[in-house]
Amino acid sequence: MSPKRQVNHNIRKHFNTIIYNISRYAEIALSMVILLVIALAGFRLIMEVADTSVMSMNTEFFSTFLSQALSLVVGVEFVKMLCQHSAQTVVEVLMFATARQMVVEHLGPAETLLGVLSIAVLFAIRKYLMTDNDDMNAHNCPKNTEEN
Repeated sequence: MSPKRQVNHNIRKHFNTIIYNISRYAEIALSMVILLVIALAGFRLIMEVADTSVMSMNTEFFSTFLSQALSLVVGVEFVKMLCQHSAQTVVEVLMFATARQMVVEHLGPAETLLGVLSIAVLFAIRKYLMTDNDDMNAHNCPKNTEEN
């Protein structure tokens, strides 16, 4: 490689590293903001339940509570996915989101069957196609193999 190409390659590699680090820190900052919102929404949900008398807790109240609680669970799983960067967490987020949709929305028979099949496929993917080493992030800046 010529000296000029080597210098260009090193500069490009340096900028790639800087951009990658900035994006990681931005991702962490957004994860913290999401966690703060989840904590505040969880506190609000607890206060709402505490302020409701037992006699007024009907099925509509329970459905609303379940919808909000499961949304918080999906949010927590999403933050885990942002922080961990593994295929395992992506599959878990999809399972929780699908299960939440099925439980809260009271879907029709065809949609329920599709949801059950989707969760079954996600479990099969997790069991048969994934290992503990399936990691989508090398925990460092990806190497630039391009030599131009």
